[in-house]
Amino acid sequence: MKISIRYFYIVGILVLLFSDPLFSEIFTGKAPDDLSPHPSHAFNLIYARFFAIVCVALSVLYYRYLRGMARVMFWATVVATGLLAAESYWFYGTPMVYPHVFQKLLVLFAIPAFYGFYARVGRITLADIIPAVWVALALNLALVNAESLSVGAFLAHNRGLFASSVYLLMLPLLYHFSVYLAQRQTRHLLLFFLAAFAIFFFQHRTVWVTSAVALALNGVLLLRAAPMRLAGAALPMLMGIPLLVVSLAASFILVSYPEVLQKLAANFSDIENHSTQGTGEWRAIQFDSYWPFVQDHPVLGMRLAGFELPVQFYNPESNMPFFEDGHGHNLHSFYLETLFYFGAVGLLLFVLPHLYVARQLLRRVSASPEALTWAVLIITNLVYAYSYCLPSFFYGLIGFGLLRITQLTPAPQAAPIPARPQLRPRPAPLPTASKSLSFPA
Repeated sequence: MKISIRYFYIVGILVLLFSDPLFSEIFTGKAPDDLSPHPSHAFNLIYARFFAIVCVALSVLYYRYLRGMARVMFWATVVATGLLAAESYWFYGTPMVYPHVFQKLLVLFAIPAFYGFYARVGRITLADIIPAVWVALALNLALVNAESLSVGAFLAHNRGLFASSVYLLMLPLLYHFSVYLAQRQTRHLLLFFLAAFAIFFFQHRTVWVTSAVALALNGVLLLRAAPMRLAGAALPMLMGIPLLVVSLAASFILVSYPEVLQKLAANFSDIENHSTQGTGEWRAIQFDSYWPFVQDHPVLGMRLAGFELPVQFYNPESNMPFFEDGHGHNLHSFYLETLFYFGAVGLLLFVLPHLYVARQLLRRVSASPEALTWAVLIITNLVYAYSYCLPSFFYGLIGFGLLRITQLTPAPQAAPIPARPQLRPRPAPLPTASKSLSFPA
């Protein structure tokens, strides 16, 4: 049996995805909730530094293959990191006094790193990544988080998977959705429903909201790029099957597990009242604790001084800090963390790829299912970022996604230049007699 050599090129993507617990827990096991010593903690610390070094090296090695936004992000990150190193050397006498703060900038090198690497080696598409995500999900649930697959775990809010791992399932969700509408294959429809059920079952409400926004945006873009895909039996299948399944499931649950409906009602109530209920209330308290420091440093943030700041997030019941000093602030919002450390300038740097993709969509929407998937995923990441810091693997996916969008979206054809009217050629002038001086003989 022959194995296509192109599958070896997915190793780069696996190095990227291994930074997420969905993949790494298969080998390290699940870390305990009490933060006691565990191999996964040491692995995550070492791998984060290894990942940053690899991304910097790949960015430099494949710089000549960078184009457009990937090259912009490379130089912007070089300048930002260089200025931070200069500040560190000036005030502390060492070019990298707090690696924790530098690592938050170095992760941006993943964008040019994976853009340049796959621009050079090619061979891999999103269709090659999706099976890897499905296999990792199956192995993780079978070997690590099997106890989370039960009604009791659902009612106890034992979600098993981290939010970033469930967020990664948006790749198959959007991909199978777009491919089904393009090809009308039942296999992709079923896999789309499986991804949607998995996202629903693991109860990360932020991912629920992000998925809903992403599917709505995907539908709107399809109406612009290829409206015929939503015609015929596509919408009845997409709407009818879920309604049938939900009706049957609701009838069964009402009889056997009436408490499940109460749990769902509580989840939706937490979404509706996100600032006063559930984990949203916890985030609101954290936001109020750190926002004054953002207001005091609105342009460039606190940077290295922010790491030295004592933890400001206190438990209102015990008046004790939630986290230990000297290990960062564990801010549970991309926007709050970026504004706190790097200010408005840093936030603009981090969202440049998102703004670039949004601008491209306003100008031209690709009809390619893969290009649509990448574009929607990158833009709606700004919704997920409201409640969580962006996972490091996502920056590599941005780089690979920018490359695939460029490859799959043909450049708009320029309007033809009208031909100039042909003028009749003038006849060549007749030669005139030479007016030379005459001398007498």
